[in-house]
Amino acid sequence: MSTTSDVTASGAAKEPLITDDWHVNTRIYRDPSIFARELTNVFHRTWVFVAHESEIPQPGDYKTAHLGRQPVIVNRAADTGAINVMFNRCRHRGSAVCQRDTGNANFFRCAYHGWTYSSSGELTGVPFDDGYDDFDKSVMGLVHVPRVESYRGFVFASLDAGVPELPEYLGNATRYLDFIADLGDGGPELVSGAHKLVYKGNWKLQIENTIDPYHFSFTHKSWLDILKDRTGKSSTWVKNVRTNPDWRGIDLGGGHAVHEYGRLEDAGNNAHAIAIGELIPFNLNIFPSLAFVGAHLRLVVPRSVDETWVYLYPLLPKGADAETRSRILRDHEIFYGPSGFGSTDDIEVGFDRVTQGNEASASEADFTLMARGLHREVVDEEAGTRTGRSSDEVPQRAYLRRWLELMEAGDE
Repeated sequence: MSTTSDVTASGAAKEPLITDDWHVNTRIYRDPSIFARELTNVFHRTWVFVAHESEIPQPGDYKTAHLGRQPVIVNRAADTGAINVMFNRCRHRGSAVCQRDTGNANFFRCAYHGWTYSSSGELTGVPFDDGYDDFDKSVMGLVHVPRVESYRGFVFASLDAGVPELPEYLGNATRYLDFIADLGDGGPELVSGAHKLVYKGNWKLQIENTIDPYHFSFTHKSWLDILKDRTGKSSTWVKNVRTNPDWRGIDLGGGHAVHEYGRLEDAGNNAHAIAIGELIPFNLNIFPSLAFVGAHLRLVVPRSVDETWVYLYPLLPKGADAETRSRILRDHEIFYGPSGFGSTDDIEVGFDRVTQGNEASASEADFTLMARGLHREVVDEEAGTRTGRSSDEVPQRAYLRRWLELMEAGDE
């Protein structure tokens, strides 16, 4: 990666956003102009996760979601059963036509002036339509997102009609999505809803945190102390992060990254046990905003340069008995829930305090250091991967490397 500079409107060079030795300018977390650019350069030019098919199993089922900041409706058409992703915007005066997070509907009716659309988006009703001369309803339906594809039940959409096919885009990450899709008797279900977190900070902070075992021993020390009190044993987390060669971070290419808690081929024997769910023996980031941790799916939604929504969906294996499903939910609540130990730690220490610290913008201090393990990461050119130790920042560099490529390409 070459040293890259941002530029002013006049063409004058500013300080680099990311240097060759992986100093990362804090402007990428706090500059509204960079946020505006990444909505177009990143979220408009990639595949963004919007739903799992288990959330819309029946004809007419729908949920609302976002592509970047753009609101969409994801549904299974009542007549054909096809999966649609449509902009949640009436073609008349722009009001959102769907207000609920989830539901079942044969049609969507705008509450402002009563324009009505079928579940496939066709405009079917316009009150007092004699007020229009030569009005063609067929071209005034809800606008569909250019691309929609599903990979093993995971539904993605893209605002870029020219984006590569979804399996190609996912690349090396498909191996890990396949593992998740094979859970239980027929894959996972997202049927219990989600915890929604809101924090006043940049969306990229959550992406970095998701795949960062380095922070766990410190940020979540109170949780590890509780586990020690309950079990009478100290956690092996610190030792594994420092010395276990099978705990490793991998840049999968394309911005995707994984941290394995043991080799995937040995997952049945080596899944880590921290009492936060043992369903998935890895943390996985799918660029730009989807992640999997423990036993949940994590979806990151950027709202502004300093506001982020995070949805945490417990993954419940189809066919699992009631006791197993209950355990997954209780484990999820105790660590990731609003009164749990994990998410509250991350918001306070990893997001709020970092956002506060980044306000100190002296030129010599206006960079964060993302170089941990850079000198020892192992590059596999043929596989397109980079591998490092558990505490190395290989996964963070993976997403930032792709982020920078897209930001540069979009500015050309």
